[in-house]
Amino acid sequence: MASMHYKRGEIVLVNLNPQRNNEAGKIRLCVIVSSSEVNEILELATIVPLTTNCIGEGLFRIALPPRTGLDQACEAMIEQVRGVSKKRILKNLCHVLEDEMSRIDEGLKALLELG
Repeated sequence: MASMHYKRGEIVLVNLNPQRNNEAGKIRLCVIVSSSEVNEILELATIVPLTTNCIGEGLFRIALPPRTGLDQACEAMIEQVRGVSKKRILKNLCHVLEDEMSRIDEGLKALLELG
């Protein structure tokens, strides 16, 4: 069983099935974007799914190059942000870098009109 203490910026493997319509589905890598402190309290974590179907970085797509725990290049799909039960999280793999998290945050601010 995976730890229930998830940190903001962790890349985790999440079971997103069943999917509906244009939602990202299947078991896929995701970045935890919710606060580490909030993750200690809630049974949910807010995640941004990743895809290896790269279309090029933009406001809602953030490129993540390969690293230990991330075998191939992928992109964070900001428009797919959602809350999931921590029971859907299968394992922790690695972390995004500080500059990558900043770019994800900028995309979330634009998506949610947070200024």
